[in-house]
Formats: sequence, structure tokens, C-alpha cells
Amino acid sequence: MPGSLRGLICLSLASVAISGLTACGGDDGDADADAEAVSEATNGGRTGGTITTAYTSFPDYLDPALSYTQEGWQSMWTVYTPLLTYKHAEGAEGATVVPGLAEAMPDISHDGRVYKLRLREGLTYSDGTDVKASDFEHTIKRVLNLQSGGSSFYQSIEGAEKYIDDGRAGADISGIETSDETRDITITLTEPDERLPYILAMNFAAVVPGDTPFENQTKNPPPGVGPYKFDNVRINRGYDLVKVPAFDVPDQATGKLDTINVEVVKNRRRQTQDTIQNKIDYMHDPPAPDQLREVRARYTGTRYAEFVTNSTYYYFLNHDVAPFDNAEAREAVNIAIDKRSLARLFGGLLEPGCNFLPPGMKGYEKIEPCPWGDPTAAPDVAKARQLVESSGTAGQAVTVFGNDEPEPKALAEYLSDVLNDIGYKARPRIIEASVYPATIGNHKTRAQAGFANWFQDFPHPGNFMFLVDGDSIQPTNNQNFGNVNDPEINEILDAASRNADIEEVADDYARADRLTVEGAHVAAYGHRELTVFYSDRIDFENCTSWHPVYNLDLTQLCLK
Repeated sequence: MPGSLRGLICLSLASVAISGLTACGGDDGDADADAEAVSEATNGGRTGGTITTAYTSFPDYLDPALSYTQEGWQSMWTVYTPLLTYKHAEGAEGATVVPGLAEAMPDISHDGRVYKLRLREGLTYSDGTDVKASDFEHTIKRVLNLQSGGSSFYQSIEGAEKYIDDGRAGADISGIETSDETRDITITLTEPDERLPYILAMNFAAVVPGDTPFENQTKNPPPGVGPYKFDNVRINRGYDLVKVPAFDVPDQATGKLDTINVEVVKNRRRQTQDTIQNKIDYMHDPPAPDQLREVRARYTGTRYAEFVTNSTYYYFLNHDVAPFDNAEAREAVNIAIDKRSLARLFGGLLEPGCNFLPPGMKGYEKIEPCPWGDPTAAPDVAKARQLVESSGTAGQAVTVFGNDEPEPKALAEYLSDVLNDIGYKARPRIIEASVYPATIGNHKTRAQAGFANWFQDFPHPGNFMFLVDGDSIQPTNNQNFGNVNDPEINEILDAASRNADIEEVADDYARADRLTVEGAHVAAYGHRELTVFYSDRIDFENCTSWHPVYNLDLTQLCLK
């Protein structure tokens, strides 16, 4: 998923989305209540209490069929449990897919096309209604019907393409058969897809009631099955995560806090200062760059920590719109950007790189030498200018898209300056962060270039490479922002996706990565570290769990 875009780790990876909490308020109670709370705590700390968390921007959606940003996904995992999910653990153990609402891992046919699961008995949603096996088909219909950014993951299900083409929300998906009586769910694929267990563990596939409307439910999120539920949604301002006492699914965390108040605070300097002063309990984004050194020096190991993530930061270059429908124009951009300058914009929390795949991912092979120059050296701007001239695109107007969070805004402004320097007439266009993915992912926008990033959804190289797979292109909620459609890359990825052994296809993904870079299909420039910064009310030692898929595990947060 994008950084503020989602889109989700090496087997000790960290992905998709850190969500931050910031807190105020205390937890009142007598000594007996406090003692009882301490006795109930699972890994130290205590249960109960309320914290407040701070996001720089509101999630793109609070609807599991649509949400695809870090801000959304971290909360989604606490509210909606899919049939398969991940262990609440760190490192490689946390990257393990386990049964969620399903009784067991799926029974898979010999040809790899049929998956059989059974829903656990006695499940209820947060509103008390019963969970039915048929709700799963309705869930996938919503993902496809709403043209979710995740819809391409489920199009390998038999009948999914026909369902999309027919355009009838209530129509059947032939490849999904369910029985509410036996709780059985059978999924038939058009061809084997070894990623399916990971895909079923994505938030998109988390079941919602069968009468959930086929429209964005952010204002009133549907009930889920999870340790928390959404409450008091204030669009673009915040929402609450409230504990669901009745939640009891084997091997799934129940959550320690009673309430997590999420507030949107646009100013990161204010977030940082409020966290220092214990007005906020957890900030989702890293401290403001000019405050980072102080925070590192004073709070590392007691209230602050940094974590490596499987992520890639890059500029998308739209192959369907001039001037970047021209390969030489895209090459010029790759040559002209100074990755050292871009790293400085992150206060040192970005490692310059050349690859599209991040270093912790299977299939990563460092591209050396980088065809566009050493990522740690000065760029050859003169050569970039020559390419712009020879491409015949000099003087063309370019709008560079970015969102209104500090780094993306600065990154869009930087690229605009670079493009002006090498011969274009560029200007930045800054979009509110919560609607940014949908804006640049809509073909009608015809976004020429702009900021993009990706934090993996699941520990598989295909989850990065689908961003440059021509088969993933769709008219809205498109994640292939540059409309990359290279037949050679498409063929490699298509074949690799049918092989269940990642080790066997790692070289294929490495080849696709190299072709992506050498074809200047994107302008990748680095991989991100993220942070946790708490108030001194949070039990840092016992209640910080860095999950390889969801980054900070909100269910493990607790007060001292």
C-alpha cells in the first residue's frame, strides 16, 4: 500500500501501513481495578484505558472494500478479520498466514485452482448479527463492483471478470460457492495463483454483512468481526476505535486498550511537540525533520524507535500521456533526480536506491551499476537535458502531482523544479492526502507524473511488481499510476504468479525488476524507515510490537 498510499516485509519485513495513535486522558479506577487490569495483561502493561493518536491525514476510506492507505489499513486490521490473517507477532512469525475467521487453512486441489474453507461456528459481527458464509461472496462482489484498488487481486476467481463486465451488483460470481448451513466456502480460480492465501488475508476480503450497500461506507463503516469497531467518525478530522468485549476468535488478539481516539493533525511539528509534552500518546508519522535529531537523542529506547520497512518510494511517469509516453523523456527524469537530495527531505529516514523491489524482498538483486547513475552521487543534469531535446518533448507543460503531507508535497515540488531545469514547463499540483490515491488512480485525471510509494500488502514480490503489470490497469482506483504496460514484464509476471514456489521464481521477479528500472518505467529513488514515538504514558518496553505486514500492532498498545 502506499505510504500515504498503501499499499501492506521480507520475512521480517514491515509493510503496509503504520497507523499512529496519539493520546490524552487517563484511566481512572481504584487500586483493586488497577490490580485486576495488571493481572489481565498478556505481555506486561495493563489492559483498559484510552489513548489519543495523531495522523497527518485522514485515511482514504474507512470501508474495508476500498481502504488502501497506511492510515486506513492499520485500523482496518483491528476491526475486520478476514478468513485468513496474520499472527500478532514480530518478524518472520508475524508474516505467517494463519486461520482467521476460517476454522483452518484452506484445502487446495491438486491443480491449485480450488480452495475450500469452512467458517468458524458462532461468529457474530460487532453489532451482534450472525456471520454467514454467503457474506464472503457479497464481500468480494463489493470489492469488484466498487472498482476497489484491490479488485485486480480477486479477478483470478472464476466468473469475476464476467461479474465486472455485466455490471450488475447482485449477480453471481460463479467461482464462489457458499453454504450458510454447513458454513462451507469454495473458491475456484481460472488458473493457479500461489498468492491466494495472502490475498484472502488482505483487508479487502474481510467479511461484512450481506446487506452492506454497494457504495462507499466511510461515513458509517459496516460492522466487522474484530477486537475493535469504528465509532464517532468525523470525516477528515478523526474517528474512534472502541473495544468489542464479545470478540473471541482463537489465536487472535483481543486488544488491550478500551478506546483509541484517532485525530487528524496536519502540522507534524505540532504532533511532535504534543507527543513530547504527553498531549499525544502516539504519532503515526515520523517526527518533523528539524525535530528528529532531538527526539532521537532524548527518547530512543524509552519512547522512540526506528524500524526498517519493505517499501519503495518513486515517481510515476504516465506512459499514456505526453511527454512520458516517450522513453527518452522518462530516462531523462531518472538521470536528473538527485537521490541524495531526496533522502535529505526525509531527515535520513530514506536509503537511496535504484531498484523498484526493496532490499528485504524475495527477488531483490541489487542493480549495479544503476543505469541512471550512482544513487549516492550527483546526477548528470547535462545528459538529461540532451535527452529531453533529442526526445522532441522540450518545452512541454507537465503537472507534477503530490499530496499535502510534508514529504510528498516537497517531493512533488522538487520534481517540478528538476523538470523545469531539464527543459520542461512544470508546476506542482498538491492534492489533499486522503483523496490523492483515488485522484491519480483515475484515468480521467490524466496525471502526467507525481509522487508515489508502496508499503507491501503481503510478503511476496508480486505485491510490488503488480504496480507495473499491465494487467492491473483499471479506469478508477488504479494502482499502476503510470499505466506501465510492457509486454515482456507482463509475460514474466503472469508466469511467475502461477508458481507456488517463491524460491523458483525469485530470479524471474528480479528480471522484471531490472526491466522496470532499465525501461525507465518509473523513477525509483529509495526505501523508507518508519518510527514510533510515544508519550511517557505508553508502556514502551512491553507494548510495542512491530508487525511485518501492518507495522505497529495497535492491539498490543497499552498504558503503564
